[in-house]
Amino acid sequence: MLNVIRRKFDRLLSEINYRVALRQHAKNLPALTAQDRLVVEACRQEGAFATSLERLGLPLTTPMLEEAAKLLVEMQADLASRTEMSTWGTCKNPAYPQIFTVTDLPAFSQWAQNQRLLNIIENYIGLPVAFQGVHLRRDFANERPVTTEFWHRDLEDRRVIKLFVYLSDVATETGPYEYIPRSKTPPAIVRRIKASFTRRLETHPYDMGLTDDEMAAIVPRSDWRTCIGAAGTVLFSDPVAVFHHGKSRTQDRSALFFVYTAQEPLRPQDCRQYSDRTYARPDQLQPQPEDSVPALP
Repeated sequence: MLNVIRRKFDRLLSEINYRVALRQHAKNLPALTAQDRLVVEACRQEGAFATSLERLGLPLTTPMLEEAAKLLVEMQADLASRTEMSTWGTCKNPAYPQIFTVTDLPAFSQWAQNQRLLNIIENYIGLPVAFQGVHLRRDFANERPVTTEFWHRDLEDRRVIKLFVYLSDVATETGPYEYIPRSKTPPAIVRRIKASFTRRLETHPYDMGLTDDEMAAIVPRSDWRTCIGAAGTVLFSDPVAVFHHGKSRTQDRSALFFVYTAQEPLRPQDCRQYSDRTYARPDQLQPQPEDSVPALP
């Protein structure tokens, strides 16, 4: 009993300190242009904002895309070479994604830490920000939810910005990011979703969240937002604030996932995956003869 009381007190104290820090830092938030403030306001009100690399116009975009294209080819070759050794993300079991941590590569980290970009994100998070890292990710066709195709919310911090850069055209059949706007999930709806998730865990303990049918029973599909877009589409979203998923797909897709939190995130243990060895790194790729590297479709 005493431990329960202590944990509740610690959570309350942490929340009070967080609110005080937000108020104190508000006067130090960097100035934004009217265009950049639209990103912040959309994330606050609805939970996401879509644009494009071209409209953002950030420097170092071209070398970032060139490095991503090169790595995607190498990842495909590496995956093919491992088909006989593993069923994770291969032709034997293609539903699971292939993820590489590329945080340490300058082509990605320098683009991600552009000051204008950090200013936008700091205004949303409300505190000094930390770039946690970036994943280069290939998602394969699947017939049913397996991982992040389930509806869920993320956990890293109280406010998070994940910036998705589509490296291939993303339509319905390639499994776009889909979310429910904050305005459609008042507290009563959130409680119903959480209760449904708790019930699902009792019978499906390894699933990450709710299926489409389970979510549609609470929030109608007409309230969902589907983020399709051509290669080069950029999506800012707070996946802690909104219920979201990647739709199940019949075709593959590739994307970059950049992750930002406050400098002292609520759950730092959930941020380590963007910089540690939870996922493979390019230096772990098996060397391939030049004439054996397949071209991406």
